[in-house]
Amino acid sequence: MGNRANSTPTLTDRIFFGSWSLAPVWFGLLALAVVLRMYHLPGFVLNYDEAHWLIYSLDKRLLFESLQSSRPRPDILFPLVVSVPVRLLGPNELALRLLPALAGSLSLFPLSALIFRLTGQRSTAAFGAAFLAVLPLHVYFSVQGIPDAIALLFGLCAVACLLRARQTCMPGDFMWVALWLTLALLTKAIALYGWIFLAVAGFFLFKDRRQRCTFYMALGVSVLPLAVVTSVILFRGQAMAFLHEPGVTGTFGPSFARQRLHLQYFISFYRVLLPVAVVGVVLTVVRATKGSSPDGQLLIWLMPVVNLFVTPFFRAGRTELLWLVPTVCLFAAVAVSSLRRHLAFSLTAVVMVILVAASLYGVPLPYPGSAQSPSDYTAAVLKRPGGWPSRDAARWLVAHTSPEDGILLTAFTFTDPLLLDLNQSRRVIPNAGSNWALLRDPTNRIKYVVFTQDYRGYAPYLAAYADTHFTLPADGQFPNYAIYDCQKSGRLVAYPDAYDSASPDVQRGMAFLQKHQLERATEAFEKALEVNPNHPVASANLTLLYYQLGRQTDGVALCERNIHLGMNLAISYGVLGQIREQQGDLAAAQAAYKESLKFDPKNQVTLQLLANLKARLSSSAVPPTP
Repeated sequence: MGNRANSTPTLTDRIFFGSWSLAPVWFGLLALAVVLRMYHLPGFVLNYDEAHWLIYSLDKRLLFESLQSSRPRPDILFPLVVSVPVRLLGPNELALRLLPALAGSLSLFPLSALIFRLTGQRSTAAFGAAFLAVLPLHVYFSVQGIPDAIALLFGLCAVACLLRARQTCMPGDFMWVALWLTLALLTKAIALYGWIFLAVAGFFLFKDRRQRCTFYMALGVSVLPLAVVTSVILFRGQAMAFLHEPGVTGTFGPSFARQRLHLQYFISFYRVLLPVAVVGVVLTVVRATKGSSPDGQLLIWLMPVVNLFVTPFFRAGRTELLWLVPTVCLFAAVAVSSLRRHLAFSLTAVVMVILVAASLYGVPLPYPGSAQSPSDYTAAVLKRPGGWPSRDAARWLVAHTSPEDGILLTAFTFTDPLLLDLNQSRRVIPNAGSNWALLRDPTNRIKYVVFTQDYRGYAPYLAAYADTHFTLPADGQFPNYAIYDCQKSGRLVAYPDAYDSASPDVQRGMAFLQKHQLERATEAFEKALEVNPNHPVASANLTLLYYQLGRQTDGVALCERNIHLGMNLAISYGVLGQIREQQGDLAAAQAAYKESLKFDPKNQVTLQLLANLKARLSSSAVPPTP
């Protein structure tokens, strides 16, 4: 390839960048990137990760304190900067996604600067920018309200400044490297992938000892703010979000399943660009073996591929694959620019068309199967519905309820923008298990039940319950929301318990039983029956406890109630027989034991009780008169 940095511009360079009249080429690429990322940007409700970042932006204390499933994070920059659009537009989809979409679009320029400084060819830089503009992986994450696209933008700026500093050797340029890296790390700590890559690459990029020292000083300075914030969180005794993930704390280590899944993600998202990049790698290796120093330097940028084998030690991640963007786009651009002009343009056009189609119609994800809601809304541009889900749903609910009415909201509720929007004007109740019991009493005025995202997937039992008892208003359905009307003929009525609301009390009762704390176990089971009078486990254990504690009247009443309802018949008849035997009604006890054995013929305890009772009856019988 020769020393491209000082080479004479090629014909392709002159066609692309010969004068400002050709600036529309760059604006065209930027416009294409913006359209793909901005099209119906607020058209799908926030996913789980986005919702957590929204709650961080609303309450900065949560960056250092735990709340429910949100835990502190050292990467504090994104919640701080996104607070501005959230304050201006409200806690909704557009406010959270606007900056990532803009950052994703602007990433074309630092990437092209990076490629130009590596190859010396502006046409190669333009090809790389064109690929990034339509890359499905980058489009996928640029339209989500998470910090990864912004962190990548800062990382690309840092690397571009690093290559400039390598040429100029100016301390100011190294300061820019430190600044951009600091911003990247504070935006998303996962930028440590890029930081580690640069730490290793520095040995190859800088031959001069003084330059190398300056570079590593800049690298050290860049990580200090992240280290300080991390230390503050740990000093406060808090568990950080990343370190609390099961992939780190529970399953860290080599995993063939995670490795395979990670590679599948890589292939799915980069698709047709991968074989082109592989050709670029082969061409670079061949030229480097022939003594081309610039090509030898290019091979340094293969090191980020180690990501494919390190990340699966923690999890099969997708956001981590963003940090392979510079490598894949660089070598794909190198492959294309090595062709003749017409072939280069033709191949670039074909690749871009395929990538645009993948971005528009979606990328089939290997897990948890083909893309489904809400994944298909984020992976496929054309599948993003129009409108504002949380805003439109909130307006509908306000119009159809009064402040006294209750709205039961399911799924990731404490961070859902609908909850945040309605909380001040309506009685919105997050579904925390036992809240479903509110439907049993009409005086609670639960008028609507709202499911979010793919509720038939994460809550199939509750979805079936809602389909059985409630109706879906035709005018009350919005993307990623299912609003069920709990009324019948315009009236609020009582419904059976949809959820095992008594479960916490039952679990407490079982724990007390194991410790032989019979009185406390009895109290727990009685409380469970107050929540759900028909709970089978609580009913069964309480009959036994009443017998053991000598509460014969309560025991008989509960056993007879269970028998009337057809619950725990073997246990209920068996306990009833023991109580009757204690009361001296041996005939009733014998009848109860026999009924118990009809439902559990092989129960050894009941068989022994019946045998002992028959023996008592035989021994107490009056001998016949001769």
